[in-house]
Amino acid sequence: EGPFNEKEMDYWMPVDQYIGGIEHAILHLLYSRFFTKALALKNISEPFSKLFTQGMVCHSTYKNYSGDWVYPDDIEIKDNKIYQISTGEQVSEGPSESMSKSKKNVIDPSSIINTYGADAARWFMLSDSPPDRDINWSISGIQGSWRFCQKIWSIVVTNQNLFTKDINEKNTENVNKTAGEFLKKTHEHLDSITKSIEKFQMNVAIAKIYELVNLISKFDNKKEKDDSSLKEAIIILLKVIEPMIPHLSEECWEYIGNKSSIIHEPWPKIKKELLKKETVVIVIQVNGKRRGEISADINVSEEDVFKKINSLKNISEFIESKKIKKKIFIPNKILNIVV
Repeated sequence: EGPFNEKEMDYWMPVDQYIGGIEHAILHLLYSRFFTKALALKNISEPFSKLFTQGMVCHSTYKNYSGDWVYPDDIEIKDNKIYQISTGEQVSEGPSESMSKSKKNVIDPSSIINTYGADAARWFMLSDSPPDRDINWSISGIQGSWRFCQKIWSIVVTNQNLFTKDINEKNTENVNKTAGEFLKKTHEHLDSITKSIEKFQMNVAIAKIYELVNLISKFDNKKEKDDSSLKEAIIILLKVIEPMIPHLSEECWEYIGNKSSIIHEPWPKIKKELLKKETVVIVIQVNGKRRGEISADINVSEEDVFKKINSLKNISEFIESKKIKKKIFIPNKILNIVV
């Protein structure tokens, strides 16, 4: 049959997406390209279809007076000075550099996992900066991530009763105004999270998840009495956090009564009808220069926009007592007044 199984090769090659640090650019990438070219594989000219280069995890470096590198776990701060715990020597702090064993500026992952959990560590690393940039490791950052994970757990525990009774999802037309706005915001966040993940913008997705959690936390269900909308939002939340904090999402998923794993669940469906904009921001220009903006109903007329800006001082002062030569109106976007 030969050295390679053609069916297997067709299925696996080329690799859809390669993700790796810049330190792999020579060894992994160069060698894999060399072997792909040297073997002259049928229908495969490159080993990878796409490449994404991730940033490095960085930490401050430390040296004692003997010139030896010191582990971060072996230092303590007293009276604004840094000391090595094992020797009592004073230590100098160097620049933050990518973690390496040679400079000992590494953190033992087991101690972080034992204290805060793997999910909190993963959440911090994804949320701190865009994945193609370096991140600086900090205890305060991971503590914040741990607290956020607790907040999600608290939301699920507090609202567990929603999942012990049969609540059918409502049509969007059948919810009250406040719940309707809540659902609209929920699906706007879902849409943004989905697009951000597809673009590898994990930190942007996480920022929107923060907003989604705050939205759910502030929804007063005792007042609104809309179990369906709140239940829908919590299910969406658990599904969108699964790629980042899988242990917590799995635990929450089981806690609300599901027997199968959340990894078998489809990605939440975006209700496109809720993404339709009802208002738009229209930029107002005078002689091509931006002078302000107004919020108006979608598809508002040029006449109505012009009436509205006459009451705005920062715009009217540029056009009052002046002859308007023409108005250039781009619906839902710009009104440019030439005087």
